[in-house]
Amino acid sequence: MGVYREYRNVEASLIDYITAQLTADSWTGITVGKTFRIVEDAELPCIVIQLVDSNLKRKEVGSPVYDDIELIIMRVFATSDGQRLDLAKWLIGKLQVNIPYYAYTIASGVVSVKTLTGYIRIVRINSNTKELEGASDLAPEDRYRHKIVFEVKVNTT
Repeated sequence: MGVYREYRNVEASLIDYITAQLTADSWTGITVGKTFRIVEDAELPCIVIQLVDSNLKRKEVGSPVYDDIELIIMRVFATSDGQRLDLAKWLIGKLQVNIPYYAYTIASGVVSVKTLTGYIRIVRINSNTKELEGASDLAPEDRYRHKIVFEVKVNTT
């Protein structure tokens, strides 16, 4: 048995949260994952969530304790410009609450235990924009791509 560390827990918690919210709000046929492989393997639309960077900042001057602020990129791969805009606006709304943070235990490559240990708080939304604007010869999965970049902090209980 193994456990995910904070970075993987953040990704997995965000994926679980968005997946649950899609179901609760009656969105169907949308795959959520952490690699671009889902875009190749699944039907559109897809949402890809990736933790791409972590910025350690001292809690206060002279403190040996650091705050860990993670940078997340969430990409929407839609089937139309309207769907891209609808999903992006919906996602922004869903990010404006404390998101459950789970610690995951893995056995034989699958999650065996998922324990709520705190919340993910959005610190700042850095950008919310159509990606790959103006290119006319894009692959179908890239035509209606949207990118939301935001910073999060984990508050454990």
